Amino acid sequence: MTVDHTSPEDLAPHPAELRARELAALLARSHNIPADVHRLPSGKIVVSVYYGLVARLDDACRFWWVVPAFTDRHRPLWTSAATPVAAAFRIAAHYREIRAHPLTHLIGGGYLLTDVLLEHHAAVAPV
Repeated sequence: MTVDHTSPEDLAPHPAELRARELAALLARSHNIPADVHRLPSGKIVVSVYYGLVARLDDACRFWWVVPAFTDRHRPLWTSAATPVAAAFRIAAHYREIRAHPLTHLIGGGYLLTDVLLEHHAAVAPV
């Protein structure tokens, strides 16, 4: 028999998770864009909007994501927003831009935040 030592504080949503859920709700309600909130094993919170469009929250609960770029740029262009309302407005514009391209173009395309998250996950994951 195993004993679960999880405290109520461990189960309570982190402030970043609450802000991420607010962003997801705003995207759904105001822009008709589905989004999912995830907590990575590292404890970081991300909002998954579409392939290659994933926002993360930093320790100050500020939203960060990579701007979709369909050029020859070889490194990501990060952008941020301080509030869920501002993030939702700007992410909705990026969502429309990214949806205008075939998914095969996105998969074979450039540097995406999902790549950064996978690198981060691999670096912190136990072996």
